[in-house]
Amino acid sequence: MNRIFKCNDKTIVGDRGAILCGIVNVTPDSFSDGGRWFSTDKAVARAMDLVAQGAGMLDIGGESTRPGSTPVEVQEEIGRITPVIRELKKRTDVPLSVDTWKAPVARAVIEAGADIVNDITGFLGDPDMAGVVGASKAGAVLMFNPVIARPDHPGSRIFPSFGGATAFSGEEIKKMEAMDIQDAMVFYLKRCIRIAREAGIEAERIMLDPGIGFGLTKKENLLLIRDLHVLNQMGCLSFVGVSRKRFVVNILEDAGFNLDPETEEGHKNRDEGSAALTAIATALGADVVRIHMIAGHKMHAKIGHAVRTAAKIEDVHLKQYEAKKR
Repeated sequence: MNRIFKCNDKTIVGDRGAILCGIVNVTPDSFSDGGRWFSTDKAVARAMDLVAQGAGMLDIGGESTRPGSTPVEVQEEIGRITPVIRELKKRTDVPLSVDTWKAPVARAVIEAGADIVNDITGFLGDPDMAGVVGASKAGAVLMFNPVIARPDHPGSRIFPSFGGATAFSGEEIKKMEAMDIQDAMVFYLKRCIRIAREAGIEAERIMLDPGIGFGLTKKENLLLIRDLHVLNQMGCLSFVGVSRKRFVVNILEDAGFNLDPETEEGHKNRDEGSAALTAIATALGADVVRIHMIAGHKMHAKIGHAVRTAAKIEDVHLKQYEAKKR
């Protein structure tokens, strides 16, 4: 039986090749492109450019969640995002996702036409979030957030607060801290799914995100990517964000590559490293890959999908190897 994801009047079927989800940050301070699309006109133009390049989904954010970022007031976040959603609904049919963990923002963007709420806390940051999504026909991306799961971890302390202070008991947090990261992810996401289901959100309206880059060590990031199949075994489509993450930069810097974003070569290398991970993530089971640049990732996603579906591909001889007729 195919895994599917439904949001409003749209359906995504798993195992048909990864959908590339283009990122549009309507913020002045995002870690990668803060300020570049910080107006409705610029954000809409950027979004439509990504669709033209091949994006099958868009993820719009009005608050940076990078380490050291400044929290945004609810009304400011709504004011940044809703005009973009309304305008994009007139121009494209691709699913529109909004990156927010705040229930009032989710309510406003759903009313404006958003199809998906991409919650980096997995409904654990704001206790009203599940109810807001449950009362709609929108879908949800529920992310494993190690910052909430392990608040005292060294990697968690550099991030802003995402709420969720009472999501787990002290004993549960100790339990997750002692687990392998894959087991901690499953433990966390099972709680998120339970809350979603109690709010009336069907399993087919849920995607799961392993939380790459959020308070994780380099090894933990790589282990969660290697074991993406664990998410698909939970019965939902997987949503993975690896684009320009710090651990990718670190791997390439350690190998001697130029990753200085102020240089053309360094900027290009960041995206090529990210594209390599798109191929790997797609091969290992990612259904949606959230990325900054579409054009550079399309080829890699195709190769990754070919590897993933190798057993189903027709076993024919390559044309170049066919003997020439005499």
